[in-house]
Amino acid sequence: MGRCCFNKITLVLFCCLGINSMVEARCLLADKYRAEGREQLALVALDTCAVQYNDDESQIKLADSYLSGKNGLKKDEKAALYMYQLSAENGNAEAQVKLAELLQTFDTSSERRKELKKYQEKLQKVNADPNTFSGEIQHPYTLLLLAVERPENKWYYPSVTRAAPARAAGLLSKYKITPEKRQNAMKEASKWKTRKLLEAAREVLSPAEYPEFERRLKNTATRTQAMGELKEHLTGYVQQKQKERAL
Repeated sequence: MGRCCFNKITLVLFCCLGINSMVEARCLLADKYRAEGREQLALVALDTCAVQYNDDESQIKLADSYLSGKNGLKKDEKAALYMYQLSAENGNAEAQVKLAELLQTFDTSSERRKELKKYQEKLQKVNADPNTFSGEIQHPYTLLLLAVERPENKWYYPSVTRAAPARAAGLLSKYKITPEKRQNAMKEASKWKTRKLLEAAREVLSPAEYPEFERRLKNTATRTQAMGELKEHLTGYVQQKQKERAL
């Protein structure tokens, strides 16, 4: 997660434990400015929160505004696509569903498919590091699979919006896809989740501990135990930080 200068996972866990964060304050400031009608200041605060602090709630708000052309922004489908992607990468279930719906609109004509392909080629030049996410395109079916996953299984996701909207399951059941593409989408979802676990591990494990965790995570026989230990490590890490702040 090289694009953000804050430990996103730690900040989210702090929030869950009742500890205020600078990110949370910045995003609330954006809401305050908007309520006061100070649209430009609201956009600056929201953009800072979305891009610099990698906050998924701010990303989805910006994506909605870009898609609708409201709240002081011109309609920009590509910008909306990118922001939905960043939010979806953080595990935001609502963003995953909205991104799936938007991506499906690019499959309505050959012109739209060419447009999306050109956008994908542009992103591939940015995504040089295979271990990081920078707005990668996922198959809509993959995104819906991620969105409907049980929230309690998403403890390592940066987002706290882990419950999918009710329509996610309905969209998934009605999705027309060949068995081969469905199988590929399932593999893609599994690969995506592994990479998010590795991102979480890189945030809290030492350089000496990380390679062993990666090896165990990729081994079917040790994967479950490795995940359990990482979960305990994350919880202990945040609790220790909480004690330090209380001193």
